[in-house]
Amino acid sequence: MNKDKKVVWSVEIHSFETDQNSNIKTVSLQNLLQEMAYRGSDFCGCGQDVMNSKRIFWALNRIHFSILRCPKWGDKVTLQTWSRGQMGPLWHRNFRIFGADGATMLLGTSAWTIVNYDDRTMFKGDPGFDPAFHLEEDTLPFCTKILIPKDLEQVPAGSHTVVWSDIDTNGHANNCAYTQWALDAMPVDYVREHVVKDVQVNYNYEIHLGEKVDFYIVRSDNVWFVTGKVGDRTCFSERLEFD
Repeated sequence: MNKDKKVVWSVEIHSFETDQNSNIKTVSLQNLLQEMAYRGSDFCGCGQDVMNSKRIFWALNRIHFSILRCPKWGDKVTLQTWSRGQMGPLWHRNFRIFGADGATMLLGTSAWTIVNYDDRTMFKGDPGFDPAFHLEEDTLPFCTKILIPKDLEQVPAGSHTVVWSDIDTNGHANNCAYTQWALDAMPVDYVREHVVKDVQVNYNYEIHLGEKVDFYIVRSDNVWFVTGKVGDRTCFSERLEFD
């Protein structure tokens, strides 16, 4: 492994990041990955200050992470991230989390686009990302489109109106909130008794303050699909696999 091209961050899992079983909440885990992505972009020359000066921002297109061992309250973990490079319009970024014993706890990959802040079109110029920091090392296969089984009915599962606390620095609902909404839309008895082991999210459209998101769920054994729609527009799809 080429450590010179990776960003490393060690943290301790706090009580407020965990659930009733002292396991880290999936949304808390995704928050850590998001922070690592920002740190990784800064490391490669395209951090928040640089992007703000150009009126552009990183928009998460897809993410996939597999939890091999769920971090718990009090665990000390080490996160790694690195750029996998650009392929077409997508910039790929990988993640890995280790426990204090050195064992791998999480593998992750993600795909991003760069968006113009003012008109929300895709930025096609040079953001200043230093290609010397790209590293051809994989964790999981590149993110793919989530395919919901067509033979299973999508069941309505409530709705959520986007509130102020959902909004991030880019002026839309933060990508991590989608996972929290998806889990909240599922039956409480199920999520209470099962641990998430694999998460895939496709982000299709921004969701803004005050918009109502309607949820639809599909279950196939221990795999659940959650779709979020604003009107007739499918804004995101999420695949959650449990132990």
